[in-house]
Amino acid sequence: MSRGIFITGTDTGVGKTHVTAALLTDLRRRGFSAAAFKPIACGKGGRHDAEIYAAIMNHEQPLNVINPIYLRNPLAPSVAAKIERKHIDLRRILRAYQQLARSYDVVLVEGAGGLLVPIRENYFVADLAKALKLQVVIVARLGLGTINHTLLTVRQANASGLKIAGLVLNDTAGGRHGLAERTNVRVLPNLCKVPLLGVMPHGKKTQPAAVRQICDQLFAGI
Repeated sequence: MSRGIFITGTDTGVGKTHVTAALLTDLRRRGFSAAAFKPIACGKGGRHDAEIYAAIMNHEQPLNVINPIYLRNPLAPSVAAKIERKHIDLRRILRAYQQLARSYDVVLVEGAGGLLVPIRENYFVADLAKALKLQVVIVARLGLGTINHTLLTVRQANASGLKIAGLVLNDTAGGRHGLAERTNVRVLPNLCKVPLLGVMPHGKKTQPAAVRQICDQLFAGI
């Protein structure tokens, strides 16, 4: 049975793709059978996230399996689908995930935006994570303002009946760390009552040791 993790964020642009790609790269570098899954992609940039994952996976799976639903407009999936007159087929998403789960020991699922991003009418990203029966990793910004966003996301995950595996703080800004960055690392786990899995360094400065620390906590025993 595959071990899956659903990677969500406190907002759009917090670095879910960066974190997912780093974890996937580390797992595969160490010889684990691992895949990434992007159920829904929205944006004019095309299926860039899915293409990153496909490359890391040596193109073992078709792009339509890694990313079964693609919408052109950079909007919430339900809004983009309405504008483009498309139907988001949840069964197609579940079938693609099951195909990957049968083939790999670990499947990293990257959500769209945050937990309350609407996928269809009265159906949100949190509902998809629950349908996939996966624990959630929350990616949050390291800097100022992250306490409110992270607490809201944790409370919504709890209200949705989701189990939270932990937090990853992503340094989206880079540069010298101020007081907020230094204190958030200590304050957030205590406020949220959720373990801090690690801090992801900014951009290309990602350090293998930091990524390995997160993987070791999530996938011990595989």
